[in-house]
Amino acid sequence: MGATSLLLHEGIVQAIKEHAQRSAIRHENGETTSYYQLGQMALAFTDILNLCHGPLLSSAPLVGILSAVHQYSIAGVLGILLRGSAYVPLDEQSSCARLSSIVENCTLEVLLVESILVERFAPLLTLAPIKTIIVFGDDPYPQELLASKKVICFSAFYAESSPRAFPPQSKQVPNDLAYVLHSSGSTGIPKGIMLSHLNAWTFVQWMQAEFKLTSADRVMARAPLKFDLSVFDIFNTLGVGATLICFDWHRTRNREARHRDYVALLERERASLLYTTPSTLIALRNHGGLGHRPSALRTIMYAGEPFPLPQLADLMKDLAGVRIANIYGPTETNIISCFWVENLKREWGSIPLGRVVEGSEILVVSDDQTRICAADEVGEIWCRGNTVTLGYWGDHKQTARCLVLSPFHAYPAYFWRTGDYGFRDSQNLLHYRGRRDHMVKIKGYRVELGEIEARLASIEGIDEFCVLALSREEQEKILLCCYATKNQSEIADELFIDSLRIYLPAYMLPQRFVFYKELPKTSSGKIDRLRLATEVNV
Repeated sequence: MGATSLLLHEGIVQAIKEHAQRSAIRHENGETTSYYQLGQMALAFTDILNLCHGPLLSSAPLVGILSAVHQYSIAGVLGILLRGSAYVPLDEQSSCARLSSIVENCTLEVLLVESILVERFAPLLTLAPIKTIIVFGDDPYPQELLASKKVICFSAFYAESSPRAFPPQSKQVPNDLAYVLHSSGSTGIPKGIMLSHLNAWTFVQWMQAEFKLTSADRVMARAPLKFDLSVFDIFNTLGVGATLICFDWHRTRNREARHRDYVALLERERASLLYTTPSTLIALRNHGGLGHRPSALRTIMYAGEPFPLPQLADLMKDLAGVRIANIYGPTETNIISCFWVENLKREWGSIPLGRVVEGSEILVVSDDQTRICAADEVGEIWCRGNTVTLGYWGDHKQTARCLVLSPFHAYPAYFWRTGDYGFRDSQNLLHYRGRRDHMVKIKGYRVELGEIEARLASIEGIDEFCVLALSREEQEKILLCCYATKNQSEIADELFIDSLRIYLPAYMLPQRFVFYKELPKTSSGKIDRLRLATEVNV
């Protein structure tokens, strides 16, 4: 982590030089990739890119990658960055149609594809922008694919490569793009969020200062490449010479087995850190046995969504001695606040977002954007600092709506409007009150869906849940609760209503309760609200 170039990958390059024979990546099947091996694979990916498209950024400035997280994909990401390109992760849980829109919008000339995914996404590989397909992985490659002139087999290329040292640093500057992450938001239309080396490097440096990883740490990889939590998993872990533990996401297993096997791997490999979402942690505890047996965990960080207090209390009880941190920041801003959860206070509706991270400034702004909110007054959270995105790829209008000139500074200061609402208390502690699109009008009243969800969390036996506000033709919105239970049995609607009406007014009570054995999740591990909204018939 001592690199001073402000380039995201330089920390790993330095670690490869200093920890060549150490284990960089451990896989569920017991295989190990050393730092030296990781470096040589990364250089091979760079060589392929340069061979096909030249070393200049004018060709293939963005390179797509479709893969789970393991030694090949991490080496691919490093190879892309070493060339001076930016990587664009494609979500393997998305449809071909959605990924096609990303390929077209980003004009991806090069696509790195894991071999096990080739057949499923075959239509994607025929798109016009793609000139080179680099296939990697341990699964057999389809012969008809290898016959294509634009396909390169990484294993064959790598087998013929000679060992080599890292070349001198390329002519990159910190404001160059490092990666573009796509988030659908509330519309379902992919938005390409551009993050520079400076954005990502600042995030990685702050995470290291706060969580103090060492080469002795063993970090569980959980997030897919398209989720910004993977930046910590990869670049913080490998930047200090630590070991990243990778789960086999392609192995066929049901939900219970998947969670049990993940926790078993965490325990067997003596993982010390885990960074994931509340939904994932709840599932790992309720269905995988997390905290039921001793482990080597020292720190858990969570982000992406609020953690229901009753479930968090259960987790803290099971993992006594493990420090837990609530980390906040939309993908567009990286991490901008942190709160160490030492104890739970009854007056909290949700865990505070905490203090602003070094190098960032957060304002809570009134709806009319004319003033900074007073203590305990809810407003939109605005942020500025080195972690804030350059904007949305190819969408200048949306960027201009979100990246705004501050009316509160005497000099030009641009802030990112997060779309999240919150407030500062009298102690200047930041609290979260929900997304702009989670605040709705019901019977003329302003309702925050998260407030209803916070009360649902205390109902006995409930496992996971969310509240949706859905429209019916020529009628006002109705509130719908989707839920799953620990014993996979339905809860009577009357029990829900009786429990909720103690705390909530009548207009905030859901009109319908829909039981699921398991709520659908995004590839990031969060409850998939968009999918639920399209599935439920109102």
